[in-house]
Amino acid sequence: MFYLSLAKNHFQFFLVVLIIILAGHCPSGYATDSIWAPPQLEQLINEALENNRSIRSKAARTEALKTRIPAAAALPDPKIGFAVQSLPTDSFAFDQEPMTQKQVFVEQAVPWLSKLNLRSDTAAGRAAEQKAELEAARLELAREVAMTWYELGYVAESERINKELIELMGRIKRDAESRYAVGGGQQQDIFQAEVELSRLEDEAIRLEYRRKSMLDRLHELTNRERYQAIDPPSRLPEPEFRFSAPTLAEEALAKNPILKGLQAAMNRAKSETDLAENEYYPDFSFRLSYGQRDHDFNGRDLPDFISAAVTIEIPLWHKKKQSNELAATIHDQRFAQNRYQDLKTRIPYKINSLISEIEDAVRRYRLYTQELVPQSGQWARSALDAYQVGKVEFDTMINARIRVLKFRQEASRLLFTAYQKRAELEALIGGDIEKAQQ
Repeated sequence: MFYLSLAKNHFQFFLVVLIIILAGHCPSGYATDSIWAPPQLEQLINEALENNRSIRSKAARTEALKTRIPAAAALPDPKIGFAVQSLPTDSFAFDQEPMTQKQVFVEQAVPWLSKLNLRSDTAAGRAAEQKAELEAARLELAREVAMTWYELGYVAESERINKELIELMGRIKRDAESRYAVGGGQQQDIFQAEVELSRLEDEAIRLEYRRKSMLDRLHELTNRERYQAIDPPSRLPEPEFRFSAPTLAEEALAKNPILKGLQAAMNRAKSETDLAENEYYPDFSFRLSYGQRDHDFNGRDLPDFISAAVTIEIPLWHKKKQSNELAATIHDQRFAQNRYQDLKTRIPYKINSLISEIEDAVRRYRLYTQELVPQSGQWARSALDAYQVGKVEFDTMINARIRVLKFRQEASRLLFTAYQKRAELEALIGGDIEKAQQ
């Protein structure tokens, strides 16, 4: 009766686990909240998430670990066997001795009561770790696409400004040559303009290389089989970011996929430790056999036999096996706990740091667009007027004209930096900061 009750309980547990797994077998895709993105960037991110082979491989690995959960909770396969018992060797006759039997038996191994649950928990923990790793990879891919796209935007804007500078320097050079031809200028002004032109052309080559590198990286991230045009960002919204560091930290602690993965690793390590402790308890094996006997040599009908047996494993070598396994799982559990606590402690500081970087970039961007660019424009116009009447030197005028465009370029860099840091912050908290603060 003990065997039947125990086997029944394990069989019911197995059915429950199997039903749960089958009910949730439909592919989920493990979609996670992505970062904020304008339409063009959103399209690139979706394309990358759909086509990136690294993401696909992690998704397949996640599904594989999910399907292993019911297997971990299953009983070992039962055994069926055949035997001959008490067969005399002088005649090999089945009717010579009354104890001679032809046997058939079934045998079922049954682990200690809680081992199946703990094995299932361990398998579920591994699946949860892999799912979190997939979510982290999706967010990291979205972040990298966004960072590269914003960098492409800065490079494209730098190319436009550099082109303006080349055109400006060409006009200044021609003006210097005209002045020198009529005796109103100096030859060194022409040389200085030529040097600036050469430097700007070198900058144009460098920017072209960077643009191609950014485009190649975007094609790599989206796994495009052939080259397609990718337009850089043109008009991003003015940065009007509002942050609540405590809210974002709370959101990150709840949604950061790396932290969730470490939490799953910690839970898995706890299950493995509990399982190692249970390995000190013996497993059972139940056998039920049926022995068929022939008529004896007098023709008497002999009754058949039914036999039952229980075997118990004895952890005799526990000092070498179970004790070492338990010690190893305890170390793994401490390792997982320390990693989790370390990241949990660092996340709020990282959020504060990113918020400071974004706010600094936004403040400086406004300083450049609202003050430095207009002021340098006034300076450039004033310097040009003064140069035309001989009140300032050529290099003062040229530096003033260049400074305007360089300030515009720096403002562009700060704008794209703010958006890049926003993408980094959203990858850290696990989603759009606007939604997180609602």
